[in-house]
Amino acid sequence: MKIKGAMTILNKRAEFYGKTFDELIEMIDNETGLNETFKVYTAYEIYKMDQGFVWSGLDNHGFVTPKQAEEIQNIWSGMGHQLELNI
Repeated sequence: MKIKGAMTILNKRAEFYGKTFDELIEMIDNETGLNETFKVYTAYEIYKMDQGFVWSGLDNHGFVTPKQAEEIQNIWSGMGHQLELNI
């Protein structure tokens, strides 16, 4: 499935619920009681990856930016993460 097909599936599902596309994405992001089909979840993953997000299943983070994924990996592996200090 490519992004065009994923968008079609997600738009139709949003219409089915009477929600906007953004509301549907937020519902899936927050797992608000949805029990979706495999096809809808696959379309959601393709959409998120097209937006530049990557999957980080560590500590239940889900889709995050590549920079966030690196930080999560560093913290999880025990290397820590240095925050920027504004002096």
